[in-house]
Amino acid sequence: MQPLRADWHQSLAIRLMATYLAAMVATLSCVGTTVWFAFSPQTDRGSLHSAEKLANIIAQSLEFDAEGSPVNLDWPDQLPWLLEALPRDLAYQVSDPSGHVHLKSRDIPHFSGAAETPMSTYSLPINRGKISWIIEAKVSERLVTVIHLDSNRRIGGATLATTLLSAVVLGIVLSLTVKRLLRPLHIASAQAKEIGPRRISQRLTDRNLPSELRPLVQAFNEALSRLESGFRNQQRFLADAAHELKTPLSLLRGQIELNGNLQQDQLLCDIDHMTRQVQQLLLLTEVSETSSFRIEPIQLLPLTQEVINFLRPIAIKRQVHMRITFDNTHTTVVGDRMALFALVKNLLENALHFSPKNGKVELSLQTNSLAVRDQGPGISPNHLPHLFERFWRSPQRRHEGAGLGLSICEEIARSHGWEITVDSPKIGASFTLHWLN
Repeated sequence: MQPLRADWHQSLAIRLMATYLAAMVATLSCVGTTVWFAFSPQTDRGSLHSAEKLANIIAQSLEFDAEGSPVNLDWPDQLPWLLEALPRDLAYQVSDPSGHVHLKSRDIPHFSGAAETPMSTYSLPINRGKISWIIEAKVSERLVTVIHLDSNRRIGGATLATTLLSAVVLGIVLSLTVKRLLRPLHIASAQAKEIGPRRISQRLTDRNLPSELRPLVQAFNEALSRLESGFRNQQRFLADAAHELKTPLSLLRGQIELNGNLQQDQLLCDIDHMTRQVQQLLLLTEVSETSSFRIEPIQLLPLTQEVINFLRPIAIKRQVHMRITFDNTHTTVVGDRMALFALVKNLLENALHFSPKNGKVELSLQTNSLAVRDQGPGISPNHLPHLFERFWRSPQRRHEGAGLGLSICEEIARSHGWEITVDSPKIGASFTLHWLN
């Protein structure tokens, strides 16, 4: 069988890479757009801002004589060259409040008349001692436009190059990262393919898995544990059924072949015995699978009365008296009603079979326990460890049974988190079911 191939658009790695790349491109695009708008050629505001900067540079570069009049400018590097090279785009003058000019750039009619190109003017008043001076700086809009064109070209190219390079680098890094992150998942998938009926105990490893995927693998392992438990129960059921039915069926066949017509009653008794064994095996399999339970609050007094009514014909036949004692008529326990019915029935039926003629079987209800006591011969201390083993029968057993009743009781109790204890005083035996509400 060919392996199933996932569609490329359903690949987790491709989805992650596409998402991250789209997010990165969107982010860089927003950054580039923001930068482009920040440096876009808004000539009116840009030229005024440039004029303001020029005026502040002039204010910091002014040199005054002893009388406090401006006589020279100590220019930063390259600025004098720009003023000389671009007299129609950069201009300044320093004047007193009366309008008398003390320092100015080359004699271009920027301040006296209309300029050939639109220019922005910024006036900066400064104080020197008791004299106020006015610095006026002019910057043309075309100069600012040229500067912005060059800046925008560089910024746009740098942004595009950064975006493409970042996309390539991020794609490579993301591909390697996703591949490394998914490697444990591929290992777990390979392990899952190896699990089968002969390797059902194998589990998936969650080592090095991302924390987001560990609950999934753990849940899968728990599901495998439940499947293994059910599989083992089925295997045990088949093995137990084959073991217990093989010998009776062989004997039954021999009796029929020899003189079946003369032993009809014995044959029917053997058939009833095997039927009971099959029913007990099926019940044991059902109670071993907790997923079939219907958990609900159960009132014990009505349930125990139902069990007593169900077993009354056996008690009458054996001439054994049954009675219930209780402290509270509303004592409840949480569990599966049918399973609890089977547990109480098996305990009470077992007590009826071991009680002597005219004996008594008492069923006592407490807040956190249910006890069944009989007046039989009791249980030998040597037999106590074997009571709940499947198909174990006491050597002194007086009735034919499947040997599964107490095993079913223990399985039901274990599945519900309850506990069964056994006490064997001098007279009879007592089985007590304990639970916590």
